[in-house]
Amino acid sequence: MNALYHPDGDTLARLRGLLQHTEAQHARTQAQLAQQLHGELGALLVAVKLELGWVERRLEEQPDLATKCASLGGLLDAAVENLNRVATSLRPRLLEWPGLWAALEWQAQDFAQRHGLQADVRMHVQAGAELPPSAQDWADAVYRSADALLDNVARHAQASTLRVRLYVEAPPAGLVMLEIGDDGVGFEPAALARGWGLLALRERVAHWGGRLTLASVPGGGTTVRLQLPLPQGVS
Repeated sequence: MNALYHPDGDTLARLRGLLQHTEAQHARTQAQLAQQLHGELGALLVAVKLELGWVERRLEEQPDLATKCASLGGLLDAAVENLNRVATSLRPRLLEWPGLWAALEWQAQDFAQRHGLQADVRMHVQAGAELPPSAQDWADAVYRSADALLDNVARHAQASTLRVRLYVEAPPAGLVMLEIGDDGVGFEPAALARGWGLLALRERVAHWGGRLTLASVPGGGTTVRLQLPLPQGVS
């Protein structure tokens, strides 16, 4: 049996730097793609819908064609809605307005609704725990981490209830605790620890000075907690 490879400190530091660099590039690419989807393709679909409406108004004496135009208009509406959803997932505009805390609440509620889960979402944000524009990368990392955890619930948990808790303590303590749990099938924590997805998530959180803990029992659901310090400069 081959011995397990244990990288030294320098190798771990290089791997963490590479992971952070890759994630930053990925985030920039997603932001550019989201802008193109929403600003260019979205505008084109809306223009097609307007032109189709012009045709429909001139087909009053041909009800079959008018009905077909109306049906196509409905499909275009659905396409625009789906496009907006994809663009938002690539670069959530909620991170810019009204902010990360509201974005996390919306994210959890929207996820539960789309996947038919009962949502138990509770948020407690102390006054003064606001993020400055300079913390955009930090906010993006927290949002992406929550998205990854929710994706794991969708793919693995077979749950009926989603539980989300957010606690934000204002400076000078400056602490964020995000907990995502479910009542699904659960896992053996030792098996999860070998997953690349969880490893990448741990490294992302560690980069910002935080830590990730996981509690899971087969048949008893899973709870994951992220705890991070607020970035410097929060006012």
